[in-house]
Amino acid sequence: MPPALFIWALLLASFGYLKRVMFLLALLFWFLSTQIGAHLLLEPLENMHLPKKAVNPHYVVVLGGGYDKGALPLNAHATERLIMGLAIAKEHNATLVYTGYEAKYAKKEIAFLQKSLDLTLPVLYEDRSLDTYQNAAFCAKILPKKEIYLVTSAVHMPRAYRLFTHFGFRITPVKTDFRTKPALELSALFPKMDYFDASYAAFHEYVGLLSLIARGI
Repeated sequence: MPPALFIWALLLASFGYLKRVMFLLALLFWFLSTQIGAHLLLEPLENMHLPKKAVNPHYVVVLGGGYDKGALPLNAHATERLIMGLAIAKEHNATLVYTGYEAKYAKKEIAFLQKSLDLTLPVLYEDRSLDTYQNAAFCAKILPKKEIYLVTSAVHMPRAYRLFTHFGFRITPVKTDFRTKPALELSALFPKMDYFDASYAAFHEYVGLLSLIARGI
């Protein structure tokens, strides 16, 4: 995964007989740091068609996405997932299920949002899982009914959908936290750290999907 990919290749190139590698790495680094590069990697993941299989979902399962030191304990990606999950749960009078190791932070944020938005929703917490596989595995143990709304970032949905399906869930996917933009900007060919971060997220998901294939999922 980049940036480790670049570091190791540059170390090898420093011996002198792989100078072309340095040039190719520079091109690759530039490509991954542009809006065009990030868009080409993200678009197939974020817009992948995933059928709605849940007829009457009983739960809204929100996948955790990390925490920080902001006024809201969860980071921006996790907060966007949570707000979408709360909206879906309210609309369909369903139970919200938050799954992830940062559940203790989610409890504080959910309490704050419910009070601020005048919501009263039943919430279940699964706080043992460290990755998406465990999200699905542990939710399968605590949820007696398997029809769910699944809420996560759009780039992460294809992998999450496959894993929850593997553990017997029938899913209506709810994508949020999109990273692609409706149109390319004038600066689409200029490198920016935000675009490199988006490319990294896409790489992470492609590697994750390949790992599922290797595991027969």
